[in-house]
Amino acid sequence: MANPFSSQAPDAALTNALLQYSDWYVMRDVLIPADDRTMHIDFVIASPQCIFLGEYKTYQGIIAGSGMNKYWKQYVGGAEIDYFSPVMQSLYHMLQMRKFLSPVPYELHFHSLVVMQPVGRGGRLELTGPYPADTSIVQNLNAMRRIVQLVCEKRKMHLTEAETQYIYDYIGEHQLRGEDMRRKHAAESADYKLNARRALAQQICPECLSPLKPVGTPTGNYWVCSRYPDCKYTHKM
Repeated sequence: MANPFSSQAPDAALTNALLQYSDWYVMRDVLIPADDRTMHIDFVIASPQCIFLGEYKTYQGIIAGSGMNKYWKQYVGGAEIDYFSPVMQSLYHMLQMRKFLSPVPYELHFHSLVVMQPVGRGGRLELTGPYPADTSIVQNLNAMRRIVQLVCEKRKMHLTEAETQYIYDYIGEHQLRGEDMRRKHAAESADYKLNARRALAQQICPECLSPLKPVGTPTGNYWVCSRYPDCKYTHKM
């Protein structure tokens, strides 16, 4: 089946894909507090059976890695780039959303949707499991729709329409709002990425902050975390 969203700009494609859930409650660009920082979620779908937290990424080239690693590798234009795993990012989203919605008087079930949409020719994922529980990785918005349907068929929650709307209203009323909060989140994200790059420049593992050590292999030379195999971070020299 052809993807009806493939010819649209990514943001428009996501917006149109979410319109199909008109009988549920959908929110875009949700910003909530998370410990001592802020957290942005691309979209939230509140259904009577499940709360879906969505992370939507577009990418070029090849992305490879393990589902449980914090960093993957992106190979594009002959370069190897460290790529922060949206699976781990979404796992953090679920943890923080559970805390955020803890005052809600219902037993809630969450499922993470990581949509990795290739842009241009040759884009593909080369990921290996295992993956975190209640997490799905898909490469187009049609596949996302099928996953949502399958998860809802399992009926992990049994909320009424009024209870589902209560969750939607709670998120809307308690999320962080205003341009100041958006700027604060953008600054926090930029600082996080900068600190990760500094860690690599200082030959420190960006995952656990242990020293990196040089290792030569038949396929090339790498920086490897000194805590390997407990920490499996590697970076090609």
